Amino acid sequence: MAQAFEGSPGLALAGGAGYGKTALATEFPGVYLALSEEAKDPALLLWHLLAAYRAQRGLALEGAEALLEQGAWPRALEALMEALGGLGPHLLLLDEAHRGESPATIRLLQDLLRLPGLKILVLTRRSAPFAFLRVIGERELAFDPEEACRLAQALAPELPPFEVERALSLVRGWPLGLRALLLAMRRGLRPERAVVSGEGLLGYLAYGLPEAVLLEAARLALRREVAEEEAEALLPFAEDLLLERREGRLAFHPLVRSALKGLLPPAEARALLDRAAREALGRGEGVRAAELLLEAGRYGHAADLLLKEGQGFLERGLAHTVLRLLEGLPEEVRKPRPGLGLLLAEALRQAGRYEEAERAYREALERGEARAYLGLARLHLDTVEPALARPYLEEALRRFPEEARPLLAENLLNEGRAEEAQALGLTGPRVLLRLGRVEEALALLRDLKDPGLHRPPQNHREGTLLRALLECVAGDAEEGLRLAERGRWEAEVLGSPFGISLAEARQGHALLALGRLREAEAAYRTALLLAQGGPARLQVEALGGLAALGEEGAFPEMVRLARASGDLWVEAFMTLAVATARLRGGEAWPLPALPAPDPFLRNLAQAYPFRQGLEDLLLRYPFLERPTLFAPPVHRVRQALWRLGRLEVAYHPGVRVEIRALGGLEVRVEGRPVRFGREKARLLLALLLEKDWDKEELQEALGVSPGEFRVLWWELLSHLEPGRPKGAPGYFLRTHPWRLHREAPELYLDLQDPEAPCALPYRGLDHPLLDEWARARLEERRRALLRSPRAEDWLQALALDPLDEEAWERLRLTPWAEEARALRKRALEELGEEAS
Repeated sequence: MAQAFEGSPGLALAGGAGYGKTALATEFPGVYLALSEEAKDPALLLWHLLAAYRAQRGLALEGAEALLEQGAWPRALEALMEALGGLGPHLLLLDEAHRGESPATIRLLQDLLRLPGLKILVLTRRSAPFAFLRVIGERELAFDPEEACRLAQALAPELPPFEVERALSLVRGWPLGLRALLLAMRRGLRPERAVVSGEGLLGYLAYGLPEAVLLEAARLALRREVAEEEAEALLPFAEDLLLERREGRLAFHPLVRSALKGLLPPAEARALLDRAAREALGRGEGVRAAELLLEAGRYGHAADLLLKEGQGFLERGLAHTVLRLLEGLPEEVRKPRPGLGLLLAEALRQAGRYEEAERAYREALERGEARAYLGLARLHLDTVEPALARPYLEEALRRFPEEARPLLAENLLNEGRAEEAQALGLTGPRVLLRLGRVEEALALLRDLKDPGLHRPPQNHREGTLLRALLECVAGDAEEGLRLAERGRWEAEVLGSPFGISLAEARQGHALLALGRLREAEAAYRTALLLAQGGPARLQVEALGGLAALGEEGAFPEMVRLARASGDLWVEAFMTLAVATARLRGGEAWPLPALPAPDPFLRNLAQAYPFRQGLEDLLLRYPFLERPTLFAPPVHRVRQALWRLGRLEVAYHPGVRVEIRALGGLEVRVEGRPVRFGREKARLLLALLLEKDWDKEELQEALGVSPGEFRVLWWELLSHLEPGRPKGAPGYFLRTHPWRLHREAPELYLDLQDPEAPCALPYRGLDHPLLDEWARARLEERRRALLRSPRAEDWLQALALDPLDEEAWERLRLTPWAEEARALRKRALEELGEEAS
């Protein structure tokens, strides 16, 4: 174990019951926690972790506890990790981990492993879920003959070695079986029958022990763990019963408990478990009481307890626990209690399993549970499908007006009728967003220090993902990207496909605002893929993002789904996001007629395409100056700022210029190609792309007179800055030195774009300096591609120089070998040589 920990921060001891995992692990000092079934719910696992760490001095756990009280357990996990960072290197030991194993708890452990200095030791009967750790299995945990002899010397030194070896063969190395067998042999038993599991263990345990002691042990074992003073009669037999001492308490091994339970009459066992359940309920441990009742077979009592307290469990965020307890009830017990069907639907909804939840709600309705109308309304509020929620809301308003009225307000908000929702008392950042008060909404979320994504029903409606969207709209898109990534992590921790898909779409929005278009496309495609099979509304933002990037067919599908869900606000929001993104890309995209349900979107629509009135818009919404989701093209923003006297330049032309030199020389101004009257004007521009010049040096390079140079300069200036007033200094073209303003935000130059396709620059222009610079640029690009770890970049390098031996040798053993061979063969054939 010590060697394994040197190479891994996490270790799992995986073996069946009785393989000595706990005894071995307790040799390592650390924080100990034994898991139960309830630990499958990550919120409860975190409560247990906090309790285990509370004994460590100097740990500030109050923040994590406060977040857990709010149900925000992903944030509570972060707070716990932050607190543990001050504890230094230590070991966390999780016993009986198979009982608490679930996708959510596995994810939680993986996140804990990111904490420097923390080592985790997991004791489990199943190795597969913990394969991300270094695993020590049964083969290594089983006793060999030498270890068996050492154990016998400690427990029964009077036994001869051949009997010890015989005992080892009967248990096949099973540590607990060997221990029980050696103790029984010490009491005079001569074993004949092999024992390699819990079956048959009782015979060895019971041999030679008083019947009264065994019965008392059986009664106490039902509680799994008892105080030493309660088990005083067992203390002389603690070793024989394989009891473990834990801080003044005696714990029964699970196999011993199972074996002893068989000694009790079923009626007595049920009565004892029933009493333990009542005691747990008296201590406020409702979940534990329900588990004991299920074990006792008191299914009716357990069902009634869930009917009474199940909703309270859900309010504490214990959806997984409720689902587990409901699964333990037979169908014949659940069927006469329609309230349990409703509880199941609520738990499924809170777990983000919307399709299953909808089916469960409908079944509850068929069985006369009218409150399912409220549940179905909430479900479609969660998925923002107001058209689907409306009929259930109407029925719920008729039956449960007080409870349904707040749901009506939120559904009105989801329809884009924010003023009506506000009139019904709805408040918060989502209301402000849909009222068009985006800066106020963002400020409120920043001040709230919200606890993030609590449970799936709250997904985007508040918390991290809502703030990510607001940062993209009215704040800092870089911060929006960080929060979207954080929201994705929270959704992963919660096991919410809905949240993960939405987080990917919000990442796409941030990347779109930042101009990182390839990454944005990848995020939108991932979001769309994850949205398949979920609510139709979930696809809307991803489709809108792809439409903003120019994908054909994405926009009409986005509009169709937005209208089908009944969310007119999101249709207007994403339509304007598409329009402004297309305009930033140089495309005059015609804005269709659309409902503009709030002043912000209405003002944007009226100002689009931002040729006039942009100054007023910037004064009202200054965040549009920054790279945000609805920012107008940068050249129009900067011209408006110049007109407002807030840009320190003598003149701004208010146009976007694209210069593409790779493969030739092409110039576009406001998306329209420039046609040069003189070839030397094109040559002048090409020379300006590479360096700054003295006037005389530039005239000499062009081979022109001062008068001809002046004509060429003014032709170039008039192309790049149409409508420039006479006498106004140039913006893109500067003098003293004579240069192109290559750093201008309004200028795109493919020579400065690392994502631009590989091609020889300045093709078709005849000048020795350009030839020299083109070769140098090509060689620099080729070497950069060869430095890349990606084989597809090596293929690009070979395309630039098909006879490059280094690139060819690298590609021969890659999936791109055939393409590389074809490139090389074609080049050699042009040279009249044969390919090797």
